[in-house]
Amino acid sequence: MPAPERPRFDIARARRVARLAAPLAALLSVAALAMAGCAGEDRAGGLPAEGVIRLTDQFPGDYALIGADGAARTQASFAGDIAILYFGFASCPDVCPLALSRLSAALEELDPETLDDVTPIFVTVDPERDTPEALADYLSFDERIIGLTGDAEAIEAAKRAFKVYGAKEQLPDSELGYTVNHTSLFYVVDRTGRPRLALKDSLTPAEIAATLEDAVRWR
Repeated sequence: MPAPERPRFDIARARRVARLAAPLAALLSVAALAMAGCAGEDRAGGLPAEGVIRLTDQFPGDYALIGADGAARTQASFAGDIAILYFGFASCPDVCPLALSRLSAALEELDPETLDDVTPIFVTVDPERDTPEALADYLSFDERIIGLTGDAEAIEAAKRAFKVYGAKEQLPDSELGYTVNHTSLFYVVDRTGRPRLALKDSLTPAEIAATLEDAVRWR
């Protein structure tokens, strides 16, 4: 009887996973002190115990980008609102659509008054393909989500401000030509423009909504 075939190890996939895990590990390390300082805080207001990373001032959160409508936008453009940012790209085959569907569903769970205080934002990590027009088309499923793009330098600066990893990977056998491996987190920014929380993309819409309901009460 022939020996059973051993499972194949995909070394290329393993390397991609390692590259994606590294920036998240760094993010968790930077946030560790803040998390330790908050360990005794009451989590009333709906903050889920898992999947929420409290950020330090090492996340400046500043950017100067272009909206899907062609208008210049900075973090000051949304001052006074709670913003929730996600970094991704329009050609993303699975991770971004799933994350954005959760964000859109979370917005549906907010009452109208809370929703008025929340600005959802999608920042591209693929400025080469994601023009303002491309983002407008991509986000047409939910007009509440604001798309932001810019030139390569501006996008890199925005990524640094949130410690977001994003790098091209060539796909020689695909019509797309390349994909972009990137951090997949939601960043919750307070009314002054300071990033306060990072949320894992595995949170449910109800958990994301509960976090935003808590965030609108921040002072």
